[in-house]
Amino acid sequence: MKKPIITFARWGNYTIAFKTLFEQLGVEVIPPEKTTSETIAEGVKIAPEMYCFPLKVTLGNVIPNFKKGANTVFMVQNIGGSCRQRYYGVVQEKVLKEAGHNINFLDFRATPKDIYKKIKEVTGASFWQILRAFRFSIKKLRLIENIEKKAQFYRPREITKGATDKILQESFLKIEELKEERKFPKLKKEILKSFSEIKIEKDKKLPRVALVGEIYTVCDPTINFDLESKLGKEGIEVYREMDLTYHIKKLLFPWKDWVIQRKINPYLQSTVGGHGRDAIYEMLHYVKEDFDGIIHLLPFGCMPEVTIRPILEKIHLESGIPFLSLSLDEQVAEAGINTRLEAFMDVVRNYYQHKQKL
Repeated sequence: MKKPIITFARWGNYTIAFKTLFEQLGVEVIPPEKTTSETIAEGVKIAPEMYCFPLKVTLGNVIPNFKKGANTVFMVQNIGGSCRQRYYGVVQEKVLKEAGHNINFLDFRATPKDIYKKIKEVTGASFWQILRAFRFSIKKLRLIENIEKKAQFYRPREITKGATDKILQESFLKIEELKEERKFPKLKKEILKSFSEIKIEKDKKLPRVALVGEIYTVCDPTINFDLESKLGKEGIEVYREMDLTYHIKKLLFPWKDWVIQRKINPYLQSTVGGHGRDAIYEMLHYVKEDFDGIIHLLPFGCMPEVTIRPILEKIHLESGIPFLSLSLDEQVAEAGINTRLEAFMDVVRNYYQHKQKL
């Protein structure tokens, strides 16, 4: 077996944590570059036509790295459920090999025991090395999610425009460059201190908008046209419960699904796969918490999200909360998204101001 040179699909700021995982395992890593229209076009060329947008994007992410020497693809997949994403590794491996790319797949779609065996087989790392690599990567992952949430709070309140995004991007770069776990506590303290020093209008009251939907399109700013930043810069505070930690907790604590199903029973009494039930659960929660708008993000062709969209629209009609559903694929232009977003923000502001007068 060739010495593995790992590459993987880009997934927003989580890319940093995935890169760290394999660096700590002692293998060569070629991380994906930022997703562009060109990389998406590369994936579209060979992807099955009826598969959803994330499969096409993630294919496009890895293809350029084969020319740089990558020979092994790391693919994170859904371990269970009825979403087609659980078959991404199988489909991608097939179409890549048919396109002439002789590569191996490190496919995360089995039990934790099998995942451990696969990593050990591919990397040759010891048990303790694997454990330390995962621990360090998860620490970075949690910090990434933490500062993303801080940015959601600071961005619409900042006095110096652009200060939050500047510190956010600097922080991501520092997290990526950190190679030693023992230095992590110091870095974390420095990053959190830098956020606390952003000058903001502390008592400023703002309309609140929540993002719900499929995890990839919700979490990756290059895929959703950086909606969180655009809304924040317009004075709207963004909330997002769906992230990788949320998903991992659901896998570790299966009773969370029982709680979700119980809450959404009046609207849906069966599973639809993916994060369909989560979107309903989250929207009901945000309505109860008196939010001022909901944006539903989904890949075009994502059956779980398409199935539950009428339910979200029903909740919107029952509650009166402003609602916008954005379906994303390679044909969607940023200008069109911006036009719809501007109209939605006007509705949100009017809704918020009306509530303040009551």
